[in-house]
Amino acid sequence: MKDREQNQFEGVRLPPAWCSGICRHAMNEICVEDCAIKRDCSAFELKPNIKLEDMPRFPLKESANMTKEEKFTSVTVYLAKVIDHLQGKVDEQQSFPVYHSAPIVRTEAKKAILEVASFIQSPENGNSKEKE
Repeated sequence: MKDREQNQFEGVRLPPAWCSGICRHAMNEICVEDCAIKRDCSAFELKPNIKLEDMPRFPLKESANMTKEEKFTSVTVYLAKVIDHLQGKVDEQQSFPVYHSAPIVRTEAKKAILEVASFIQSPENGNSKEKE
């Protein structure tokens, strides 16, 4: 029984609901193993290109159980987004185009396609003689 207790990883805590909806690091190692345990919002980083409409409701009821850092972070983020929305400002990150790389095609597939194409186009294959 002691062996099982020693193998258990203690120190994992889920982030609050308000934070997990808007933080870029929500539910990854930084969040679960450090930030959510300390509840200090030390690794909080707003998700890129998030709009006010996409954000969860302001955590008014949950604020009674928040630490000072959590309260400060939530109020700051929501206030900034509301003011930006009212002023009609768009995040600078949204103006950058997103480039997606072309899918990688395996060289074996390319070789097989080229062999089939050359076989079909070749006048020496048996199909051209049968038609005559």
